[in-house]
Parts: sequence; structure tokens; C-alpha cells
Amino acid sequence: MKRKIQSIQLNLIKLDQENVRFGGDIAQNQREAIELMMADPEDAKKILKLAEHIASHGLDPTELQLTTPDEDGSFIVLEGNRRLTALKLLQNPDLCPDERLVKSFRMAQGKLSPNSLNEVECSVVPSRADGDMWVELKHTGQNGGVGRVNWDSDIRDERRARQSGTESIGRQIRNLIKDNPTIFTQDNIRDIFAIPVTTITRLFSSKPAQEIFQLKVENKEIIPLLGLKHIAPALEFAIDLFMHHGYNVNDVRSDEDRRRFVGRIPNEINPAKLAEQTEHHYDTKNQTDPSGDIKSTDAPQENKDRDSDRSGWTAADSETNTPVSEKKTRAKSSSRARKYLLPWPLNISNARINEIYRELRSNLEVDTCPNATAVLFRVFIEVSCDDFSQKQNQLGTPVTRDDNQRPITVDDKLSAKIKAVSKHLADQGKIDKQHSKAISKRSTTHDAIGSVDHFNQFVHGSASAPLPSELKDIADEYKPMLVAIWQ
Repeated sequence: MKRKIQSIQLNLIKLDQENVRFGGDIAQNQREAIELMMADPEDAKKILKLAEHIASHGLDPTELQLTTPDEDGSFIVLEGNRRLTALKLLQNPDLCPDERLVKSFRMAQGKLSPNSLNEVECSVVPSRADGDMWVELKHTGQNGGVGRVNWDSDIRDERRARQSGTESIGRQIRNLIKDNPTIFTQDNIRDIFAIPVTTITRLFSSKPAQEIFQLKVENKEIIPLLGLKHIAPALEFAIDLFMHHGYNVNDVRSDEDRRRFVGRIPNEINPAKLAEQTEHHYDTKNQTDPSGDIKSTDAPQENKDRDSDRSGWTAADSETNTPVSEKKTRAKSSSRARKYLLPWPLNISNARINEIYRELRSNLEVDTCPNATAVLFRVFIEVSCDDFSQKQNQLGTPVTRDDNQRPITVDDKLSAKIKAVSKHLADQGKIDKQHSKAISKRSTTHDAIGSVDHFNQFVHGSASAPLPSELKDIADEYKPMLVAIWQ
């Protein structure tokens, strides 16, 4: 289908007075249409930015205004009302309804060459109805591939790399890990490419991350300050936080966020500390005996050579060869590092209970909302026990109390419910008996951390505040029962 492209005088192109951006309003004239386009201060600033860009670079050659003829011989813009508003205000800054921005539009106007705004190339369709489909496609996403498919972070990063000739920090981190398979595991290599490259760049470009990981950015290039064998455990731990504990770009947006993120890295895998331990280990193995001779107990040269081959990326690695006998430190998977309380998948059929679970799994961050998390987790345990007991009654295998062998009811204490349900699950072979005993003891021990009394203090008490790390430990203790209930 052939498009109709036409050069139209700017004075003959009108804003759409029925623009959906106006909400329920319809502009009575063109001046009011401009006022409605500029009514929101943030929208007005964006239109000014667009006008300044047009003044400096011209109109986007990849897009044309979509117009339709009007009865008076003019044309109405169906798509491109922001651009047309910017053009109208560049042509006549006095039309700007916000006096604070008039001066800026005049300055932008001064960059234009004479007569540059006389005509604008437009695409013309016969009627508003003919243009509706194209306008909707433009503003409603990918539409299965028919609409506009935006670049993801990797494609944007590739574009910038081609333009600048320098790879982004995130891409350099990826290559650092990929190019050293003897130091980083295949899981690490796979996972680092699953994390958006812009998120990696945002983290490792920051001073807090450069300090903790000992990876300096100099002239837009990553330079390891220590051997990779010392840096790898902390890197692996960070990758694990992103891949398995719910962390994402929102956790590394500001410097404060990034400082908090790197603060989760355990001290025992801090690169500087690992390097210090290795140096101390080397010093103690090369001691001077009373005769003044140095007694070395290092591994054979062939082993040292093999270890130095693992250094990979920089010369810094070959300077401190770790003896083969020294056990390699790896990032330890820490359940306390997770962002949400319940990271495990559960198949919950009850809609309301599933909503509670979803909030605990992906909405409430334990470290920032410990009180809400503690109260909701207590609710989740109780409704899970109640739902399980009800289903077992319907199956003819009631969950019974341990003390009187009567079926559990919704009116029983939560501690009794937990004890009865965990024992019932153990009798069915769905959880280990040791887990059942541990859960029963945890729930019924008076004032113990994770007991029902402990949970009740969070609900009814004003003095006792839950600790995020304790909540994560408690959830791990109850995990076997909850997984068995909802398997």
C-alpha cells in the first residue's frame, strides 16, 4: 500500500482538539489545545526538551506526523501532537502558556535557521478512522510483534559500544567472568548473562562496588586490583543475589542502595581480606630457622605453575599463587541474604492464601518491612494449617491433636495446629520425622524465637520488634511443613 507523503505549511497543520491526552476535555480552539498540552508541568518540561532537540538536530527523519485533511483546507495531526506543539512554540514562543518557559523557547528559536519551520513533511490519511489503527499500534506496545518492539538493555548497550568504541562496564564484567572459566563456574558464566547488562554497569561503576570488589574503573575500563582468585567469591555472591534472592535494578539505583547491596557480602569472602589471608599464609610457610636459612614448605613448582594458570585476566593474579593445598574459598549461599521471606515456589489453590503468599514472596521486602512481614507470615502459617486440616477432614483422614486425639478445629491455638499438622505430614511420609519434631518444638516452646508466643508478640505487643535475619531463619525452619502442605 503506497503512503501519501506531503509537505504542508506549518500554519496549516492543527493540533487535534480531541486528543486523548486531554482526558475528557475537548479544546475549543488551537490556543486552548496548546494550553492543555502544557497543563502538566512535567509534560511542559518534556515538550521544551523536545523543542530544544528539534532546534539543534531537526525533526526525526524516521517519523512523520500523521495527519488527515480538515474541512477548511487545513490538516489535523492524529499522531505527533507533542512534536507539533513544540514546533508551534518554536515558531511563536509567546504562545507558551507558562511564562517561566517562554525565555527558554526563545533561546531554542534562536538556534533555528530562517524559514526552517515553514513546511513539515507529513503522512496523510483520508480520515480519522483510517489513522486510528496506526495511532493505537504506536502507543500500545509490541502487539505480538506488529507494534513497536523496543530494544532491551543488551541491545541498547551494544549500540552504545559500537558508537563509543568502548564496551560498557557491565559488558566488561561479563567478559571478565566468561574469559576465566577455570576460576568462575559455568553457572556463574550463564547467570551473569541473564542479569541485565545495564544493572551490572550501574553497580560496578559505583565507588562502593569498586571498593568492595577491588575492581577499579579507570578511563572507562575495569582494572582488577587483586588476583581474580580473591575477587571471584564476592562476585559469585553478588550474582547469586540477583539470580536467586530477588534483587534487581531497583536495589542498585542510588549510591545508598549500592552501599547497602555490597554490605550484604560476607566479610569472610571480602576480596581484600582473602588477599590478606593468602599473604599471611605465605609468610608463615616461609619462616627463617635459627641458622638464618629460609625454610619453604610451598607446593611443588608444577602445582604453582598450574595455579598461576588460573589467574587469567591480569598480571596481578600471577603475583600471589595460592598453594594447591589451600582450599578455594567460594561464595556461600546465604539464606539471610534473600530479599523476600518465601523464595520457594508453592502451588497454592486457595486464592486468598495465594495472594498472601505472593505478597510474602515478591512484594514485602523483609529488611524494609519486618513488622508487616512478621505479622503476615503468622497469618500465612495459620491459614495454611487450617486449609490443610479442612481438606484432610474431607478426605476422611482428619488431623488430630496430640493430647486428646480429637480433630483440629479453627478455634484451636496455632501452636496446637502446627504440632498436629507437622505430625500428620510426618505420618503420611511427606516430611521427615526429625523435621516434624523440630517444627513442633519450635512452635510450642514458650518465648522461643519463632514460637507462636513469639509471633503473637509481633501482633499484640508494642515493645518487641522482629529482626529481618531472624525472620528468614524462622521461615527456613517452617519451610518443610509449608512445602509439604502445598505440594
